[in-house]
Amino acid sequence: MLSSGIDSRYLVLNRTINDRKDILTVSYFDQYVKKIAIKIFEKVTVQGMLERPGLFSSFKYGIDISRHQAVLDADIIYIHWINALVNYHVLKQILKTGKPVFWFMHDMFAITGGCHHAFDCTNYHVQCVKCPYHGTGSPLTDLSRRQFKRKWKLYNQCDNLAFIAPSKWLFDCAQKSGLTRNKRIYHIPNLIDTTVFKPVSKEVSRRLFSLDIKKKIIGFGADNALQNPYKGWTYLRDALQILSKDALLKDVPIEVVIFGSSYVKEIAEGIPFPVHFLGKLYDEYSLVMVYNSVHVFVIPSLAENFPNTVLESIACDTPVVGFNVGGIPDMVNVHTGYLAEYKNSEDLARHISLLLREPRANVNASISVFAS
Repeated sequence: MLSSGIDSRYLVLNRTINDRKDILTVSYFDQYVKKIAIKIFEKVTVQGMLERPGLFSSFKYGIDISRHQAVLDADIIYIHWINALVNYHVLKQILKTGKPVFWFMHDMFAITGGCHHAFDCTNYHVQCVKCPYHGTGSPLTDLSRRQFKRKWKLYNQCDNLAFIAPSKWLFDCAQKSGLTRNKRIYHIPNLIDTTVFKPVSKEVSRRLFSLDIKKKIIGFGADNALQNPYKGWTYLRDALQILSKDALLKDVPIEVVIFGSSYVKEIAEGIPFPVHFLGKLYDEYSLVMVYNSVHVFVIPSLAENFPNTVLESIACDTPVVGFNVGGIPDMVNVHTGYLAEYKNSEDLARHISLLLREPRANVNASISVFAS
C-alpha cells in the first residue's frame, strides 16, 4: 500500500522491527503486563476445550485499541490475527466508528464458535453446538455455542464488516457458515514479492549452508512441528521411512533440510537420512536460499489456509508435495508439484520419490497466477 501511495500503518501487539515509523504498538503496560494476564485467563477459559488435536480460542480477552490514535486516524481498518489483542467488545467498539472494517481470515476462527480449524465438523454451517472440542457438549458449558451466538449478533448489527479469504477453500467455508453466509466475503490470495523470491543457483545457495551439491535434498519447515497438530510431522516421518526402502532410490544420495527449528532429537531420530537443522530464519533472503537449496519442498500439513511457504517455494522454482487439503490445491498442480491423498504417507512418499528421480523444470513459470 505504501508503494502505491496509500498511507498505511500496522498496529501490533508484539513489535519486532524498531526502525519503521509505520509500525505501531500498544502501551508497555498492555504489551507486557496485560498480555501475560490475558494468556493466563485464556488458558483457564478454554481448558477442557482441547480434548482433541487442534486449537480453540475464546473471544473474551483483549486490549482496548478502539481509542488508539492509529484507529482514530484510519479511514479503513484491516484486522488480521486478532486473538489476545481484539476481543468481542473491542471489535464492537471499532465497528461502532462506522469505518469499513475488513477481517482478513488466516484460519476459521471468524466463522466458527471458536475453533481455528473445524476439520470434519460442519456444525458451524448452522450453529456451533455440542462442540467436538468439548468433552460434555452441555449447553451450559459449551463455550462454542455461546460465542457463535455473540458473533452472530455482532455481525448482523454491523453492515460495515466484510471478510477476506486468501484461499478458495476458506472462501467456500465462509459462504457456508451460519455466521457469514449473508455477509460480504472476498477471495483475495496472498501475494509475495517475486523480485525477492526467485530462482538462484543451487551451487551458490548450498554453499551458504555447507550442503553437498551432489545430494538430493528434501526440504521441510518445522516450526513447533511436534507440538502443532496441524503440521503433520508423523505423516512425513512415515513417508521418509518408506522412501528409505524405495528400490528406485537405492542409488540416490538423499538428505533432509529442516528450517524453522533447531535440533530436535525426536525429529532427527525419526529420519532415516542425514538431516540438517538450519534453525529459525529471520530474513527473506535466507528463506530464498533454503528453497533454492532443495529439490522438493514437502508440506504434510493436515490443515492449512493459504500457506505462503508453498508460494515462496514455487517462486524459487522448487516443486512442492503436500496433502490435498485447505488452500494447498490453489497452488500445487501438475505444473508445480504433486498433491498426495490426505493423511496417506505412502502416497506422500510416492510423489516425493517421483520428484527426486524426475526433477520438475520451470516450476515458477506459473507463479504469475498467484503473485505480483
